[in-house]
Amino acid sequence: MSALHAVAPELVPKPIAWGKVKDAATETHFLVVEFKDLVPGGVLPDAAKLGSRIAAMHKRSASPNGKFGFHVQTYDGSRIQAVGWDDKWTPFFGRLLAEAYAQDVAANGVWPALEAAFARTQSRLVPRLIGELEAEGRSVTPRLIHGDLWDGNVGVDAATGDPWIFDAAAYYAHHEMELGIWAAERHALSRGPYVREYLDRMGRSEPAGECEDRIRLYSAKTNFMHSAVFPGSPARWS
Repeated sequence: MSALHAVAPELVPKPIAWGKVKDAATETHFLVVEFKDLVPGGVLPDAAKLGSRIAAMHKRSASPNGKFGFHVQTYDGSRIQAVGWDDKWTPFFGRLLAEAYAQDVAANGVWPALEAAFARTQSRLVPRLIGELEAEGRSVTPRLIHGDLWDGNVGVDAATGDPWIFDAAAYYAHHEMELGIWAAERHALSRGPYVREYLDRMGRSEPAGECEDRIRLYSAKTNFMHSAVFPGSPARWS
């Protein structure tokens, strides 16, 4: 949250304090951020405002070492993410997806059909679809993403109508990775013009015609994580 606030203070509330709770029965941590008076009831922000501010955050951000990953361990909900540094996006994403799948299997057990599909995805689809981003002289610029940008982590300022985002699972990634969670139909941000408004400002990576396919593949990570946190979730077969 601190890294996100540093590049987008108009979008990310300022973290004030964080740490480990003393004398808790189980290991528990806390995070306190500045108060924002949000519209109640899960109201979604204006798509153009959210798209423009997410794009601005991505454009301003720069990986401190030019690599993909993050300097501290981050979590997606209660689940660990594989965010060790890597020079290239394709192998980084492969490990990120593999860790998410491992978390899912640990929570739900092995499903042979999914095991086979995942093996094909890693051996064929990731090199073909994601590898094209770094083929023929192309490269991917690491951008700081929120990493868990579903509608429950977005609010609308009651006074200004501006969007605020919180509860991040941040790391430096391909910017389109931010949209993977918006491809999950269970989330309200999957409906409406949110993806279009963002891409109109940030742009599609080349091959541009495969952008939607990449976003769908990126959604597998969030679906595995959702299934791991909520065993039996329909996200596992979506």
